[in-house]
Amino acid sequence: MSAAVALGAQRPCAGLTVVEVAVGTSDLGLGLAGGVPGMIFADLGARVVRVVGTATPELDEEVAWGQVWHRDKHLVVTDDPAHIRDLLLGADVAIVYGPEQLVEERGLGCLELTTARPGLVYLRCRPSRTSKGTAADFGLLVEARAGFCTQLAGHRPGPIFVDAQASGSGTAFLLITSALALLRRRAATGHGGWAETSLYDGLLATLGCMIGRSERAATEIESYWEKGSTFPNFLYRCADGELLQVWFGGKGMYARLIEVLGDTPSAEGYYADQMTGALNERARRWRSPFALRPRADWLTRLRAAGIACEPVLRPGEALADPHLAEIGLAVPRSEAGHEDVVVGSPISVQSAEPATDTAAAAGVGAGAAAGRRGPQAGGAPGLALHGVRVLDFSAFVAGPLAAQVLADLGADVIKVEPPGGEAMRAAAYAVAACQRGKRSLAMDLGAAETRPVVERLIRWADVVLHNFRVGVAERLRIDAGTVAALNPSAVYCHASAFGPSGPRAKHPGNDALMQALTGLEQAVGGAGNDPVAPTWIPLDITGGWVAAAGILAGLYAREATGRGQRVDTSLLGAGMLLQSGVFFRDGEPVATPTLDAAQTGYGPGYRIYPARDGRWFALVVPDRDAWQRLRTLPPPAGVGVSGGTATSTDSNTSTSTSTGTPVTGGEPLPEAYVPLRGGAQDALARQAEATLEATFATATAAEWVAHLRAHGLAAELVDELDRDGFRRAVLDDPVNRQLGRVASYDVADWGWFEQIGPLLRYGPRTPEAPRPTLPGIGEHSTDILTGLGFSAEEINSLLASKSIHQAGQVL
Repeated sequence: MSAAVALGAQRPCAGLTVVEVAVGTSDLGLGLAGGVPGMIFADLGARVVRVVGTATPELDEEVAWGQVWHRDKHLVVTDDPAHIRDLLLGADVAIVYGPEQLVEERGLGCLELTTARPGLVYLRCRPSRTSKGTAADFGLLVEARAGFCTQLAGHRPGPIFVDAQASGSGTAFLLITSALALLRRRAATGHGGWAETSLYDGLLATLGCMIGRSERAATEIESYWEKGSTFPNFLYRCADGELLQVWFGGKGMYARLIEVLGDTPSAEGYYADQMTGALNERARRWRSPFALRPRADWLTRLRAAGIACEPVLRPGEALADPHLAEIGLAVPRSEAGHEDVVVGSPISVQSAEPATDTAAAAGVGAGAAAGRRGPQAGGAPGLALHGVRVLDFSAFVAGPLAAQVLADLGADVIKVEPPGGEAMRAAAYAVAACQRGKRSLAMDLGAAETRPVVERLIRWADVVLHNFRVGVAERLRIDAGTVAALNPSAVYCHASAFGPSGPRAKHPGNDALMQALTGLEQAVGGAGNDPVAPTWIPLDITGGWVAAAGILAGLYAREATGRGQRVDTSLLGAGMLLQSGVFFRDGEPVATPTLDAAQTGYGPGYRIYPARDGRWFALVVPDRDAWQRLRTLPPPAGVGVSGGTATSTDSNTSTSTSTGTPVTGGEPLPEAYVPLRGGAQDALARQAEATLEATFATATAAEWVAHLRAHGLAAELVDELDRDGFRRAVLDDPVNRQLGRVASYDVADWGWFEQIGPLLRYGPRTPEAPRPTLPGIGEHSTDILTGLGFSAEEINSLLASKSIHQAGQVL
């Protein structure tokens, strides 16, 4: 069923009230974090109240994102802390943003509110804190300080503004999953809880595949974490100038693509060519044939040959695709006399078939699950998903990450994979990022001998998850109907590529294809440039978090209704969510902040600047008061002023520093507040950028940051780190370790291993936490079979048939 159809049914969060309080923050600064959690709750049926102050964030005056993110919310405008407190105390969920002086110091903090109302689920998005200090709630400042601006090569040397919505999207997912997990626990126990996060936590939540460090992993494994990916992006310009993204990692695709392009057949195959560098050489060689035909021709030819490919589109262009309308990802709305098309909810949750006598006998809910015969659940008491059992049939990244999020929350997760291991076992970074905390059962799902095992596992599970292409689950007999017949109380999740229905449902999809189709590659590339694809597989990661949120919504609905649930998410929906601030009005795209060709940012008041020493810094000018301070800023120490013109004391070149006076060969900073390009005063904004660029060339980046801060302006030095320096900055930061942002444990083949840890900080809970482990292939097979009630004779027979593998067994 499409998301649009699901919205017409009883929605899982119907009857809940969510109050989000945004004080001292902006949509531009928080990104998706500031509006998407409430938007998702509204889409899931909750009544959402948004509380803002009487002073509108001036930085947002020409930012249209909120028109989508704050849809279907009830707006309350007030500066009265008592009024805000009353609203929060009447809520089921509170989502509170802003600095401490506007939240905790006004009696709106967690302790005061949860003491007054123990059933409240209170979520706090705080300013970002590391050992470097505290960064205000602007994604640009957080990412600059973290060194993120140097982790992707742009179209010029040096750091770039990475327009991937990383910190804002990750924070949104942490807020949504925390809230739904605590709501599910409240439904089971009657007790509320709290969770906290920040934009920095959100940034880390998107980078699980990028950060790791081992004691003795193989060189090729450790090299990925130390130096980054060298895998080519198969992006090609066609004869008509249009761009095409190609992916051929599926079975047989590589050989078919080589045949279509008339290249020399590969004797060793896809993975061997990847390791030897032959694949990189082919990728370069293929530019010539792709340049001979228009994109439409290539789309037809490649798809006919079973090779996955997608056009490279700009953000929002995919909303015109009829497939998105059919599955509820492109939603028409009438607003103030206009006809809009906006991104729909990426999560569909609906009740499974009505409970039967079988379901009643099996029992429903966590209590009943704990009483069913099967392997003992591994969650510690007090964890949000203690007692919840998850059967993970998924592979690659999005599905496995969703299951790992559930494991981090305390669920007992069994990963089912082929006897030789799932495909991504060859990519250690994906194993590390997506398989923590699970138990591995290695078996052939299609073998007749394993069918009794599959059926007992399904009866054991509270959650059944897979991300097979549409139709595969039916062939394997683990589809929604079969699961519902065996276990009517299960929450069944299909995390697909293009959604469960519609004309493109059976098309293959992966991170690169969805980056192209949803506009992420174009957004990061900058205006007029070729696309730039982020290398940390952000669409797969986003898909995992979205699926986890959907499953948690399903678990909450099951607790509330006593019925099993069907959850559908997709990579396409996840990718569209990242670009959800873009929409169409009356057939035309609505202007939104856009990255410039130099990849510096959105305009003079929200971008990075180079300084005299070649270093860069980030500047945010959030309001007119800050703009006026910038206009009248005196020169920093070491820069003299003569006749209204600033001159550096160590340079013979006359340049500007005093932005309030005319400059040689330039103009003073405009009086009008124009922080962003693309608005009604675009020319003034560009003039301001030119003035500031000349001004900031007169002193070093560190001098400018200190000087700007001394005058109350928000500036942050870009920490220019290579990949190894970036991971060290994350893993070795003492505050990160104190807050649990780093997980450290032994791995059989790697020795001591460190990675980004569970980022869901919540309570109240007991001190115990899930023990971090990475399972070997089939490491727990016999233990799981024993727990399911199979005899030793039956287990030995399964092992002898080779349909099930136990780690240590000779294949």
